[in-house]
Amino acid sequence: MTHAANEGPRRAGRGVKIALGISLALNLAVLGAIGGAVLTGAPGAGMHDRLDMMRSLGLGPMGLALERDDREEIAARATTDRVALRADRRALLEATLAFSDAVAAEPFDRAAAAAALQAQRGHVVGLQERGHLALLDQLETMPQAARERFADRLRHALTRHGDRR
Repeated sequence: MTHAANEGPRRAGRGVKIALGISLALNLAVLGAIGGAVLTGAPGAGMHDRLDMMRSLGLGPMGLALERDDREEIAARATTDRVALRADRRALLEATLAFSDAVAAEPFDRAAAAAALQAQRGHVVGLQERGHLALLDQLETMPQAARERFADRLRHALTRHGDRR
């Protein structure tokens, strides 16, 4: 009984440490992408910045399948209210930083990490809704042939990533 009383708190196992390290690395990558998008999302930015904008708006492979001009149009549509967009992206950055702080805390505060992830999720959904509406508006203006080419490029991109529909 005295032996058990002398033991300190249990340390996290190696698997937990590895999982937390991987999680932290992924979140820092997201944070870097978001931070870069916040800092470089200026009007007239190059294609790389517009691709970052497509990712920020939750368009992923759909953004890549678009022609450059269509990406430009979607970025312009989605950024008509630049103040609101910057606020959304800044809030996402802050939620990601809060998550990073919660992960690094000793002891680990699961509730704080969960709250930060929930806040992050809300901001991501808001940005994605903005992106989806801009995409639909752009698709509505495109001729049938251009929409078919877009759909073909999207299918091709998905096939390269393992979706064999």
